[in-house]
Amino acid sequence: MVKTYRDRQQTFLPALALGLTTAAFIIAKTGRDALFFQGSGGLLQLPLVYINIGVASLPLALIFVKAMKIWGARPARVGILLFAATVMAACAPVLQAGDNVLLLAVFMFIPAVFGLIFASLWLLASDIFEKTEKNAAARAFSKVGAGTLAGGMVGGLISKGFASYIDAKWLIFLAAGIIFSVIALVQYIHGRFPTNIIAKKDDEKKKVGLFAPIKNKYALILLFISMVGALAGLLIDFQFYAAAASAKMGSKGNASFFANFYILLNFSSLLLQLFATPKIQDRVGLRGGLMVLPIALIGGATFVTAAATALSRSVLRVTEGGLRSSVHRSIWEQAFIPVESTERSAVKIVVDGIAARIAEALGAAAILLWLRRVAPSGVITMPLDTGWIAWVTLTTVVIWLFITQRLREQIKEERGEIKPALAKAREMDCERFPDQCPCTTELGKGIA
Repeated sequence: MVKTYRDRQQTFLPALALGLTTAAFIIAKTGRDALFFQGSGGLLQLPLVYINIGVASLPLALIFVKAMKIWGARPARVGILLFAATVMAACAPVLQAGDNVLLLAVFMFIPAVFGLIFASLWLLASDIFEKTEKNAAARAFSKVGAGTLAGGMVGGLISKGFASYIDAKWLIFLAAGIIFSVIALVQYIHGRFPTNIIAKKDDEKKKVGLFAPIKNKYALILLFISMVGALAGLLIDFQFYAAAASAKMGSKGNASFFANFYILLNFSSLLLQLFATPKIQDRVGLRGGLMVLPIALIGGATFVTAAATALSRSVLRVTEGGLRSSVHRSIWEQAFIPVESTERSAVKIVVDGIAARIAEALGAAAILLWLRRVAPSGVITMPLDTGWIAWVTLTTVVIWLFITQRLREQIKEERGEIKPALAKAREMDCERFPDQCPCTTELGKGIA
């Protein structure tokens, strides 16, 4: 089948929007990290920062969901982008390195608001491919994921190029400018591709809300996967930052270090996305693809428990970030397609925007209590012994793998009464052999 110009735009435009947004995020994050981690003081505040990010994410997500209900998902998407760009552009010129309230607020604001932005942009992709045939949608999501990673790599290269010439705070200002351009692009996409989501009747709207995930077993398992995965990611992240803080490289040295790291991370992720993700999903399906990351992290976490060195922590962080951004991300976003389209936005925001942040806040609270025991005076002795965190990480990843397996077991439990969401999930697991999956033929028509 020959692809039309509109078909190519259907994949290219969301990929470009997510790519530019990822570039902005990497640039902003590089500037933020460079200012924040100039000594052990930033590391000591990090657990409290994670807790505050979790606390801040809840009202942000509630406001965003409320905005989607009042004005619709598309105007709310433009609104969150405009809000993020405006705040970063206003704060960046006056940021200073060190222990100050504004830098702390910006450090928390960037991941909190970008979490909602990424969720919203992936929902836009789900909307565009709502009525696309499954195999084509899976390939398109893989290409969109590749565009996202390419944007991250470009963001790392831009950060690396500017790190030696400008102060780190101007990287955040540059990221704000890129987000303003994304707003124009998203407006064009909205006009080019009308929504495929059919609004529910007034008497049905009351059923859709923030508690939608706990009313559906499939969505509930996604929520638990998100929480355990977020906790594992936080523990790995903290060990990596602890290793980076112990190096004491200064502002420009930190900017160069984090830029190099993000370039390596996104380059490895891009290779995995282009050459591994499609094959993995073709061979093992959606649920099998979601097991790739926790299985890989079991090996990486075991390595860290055996040899808790800066190298082993960096390898584990690259493994986690590389697989999460490539194989896991594009397949994870497809996991939301089986959710009823009118409930998908609320489920997505709750699962990725609230539940994940709550799990991170709980993990950060445990780290904070530990840090106050090992550094009661507020001064951390470097290098910091994080051996217990490595063991907790390994345990968390094993639990993550077990919960992901429940996706398959749930389908088996429901064989006598296949609900719509489960039927779609089974369909997505049968892409390689469509003729052997009745739901592919019967239920896949017009369903994304």
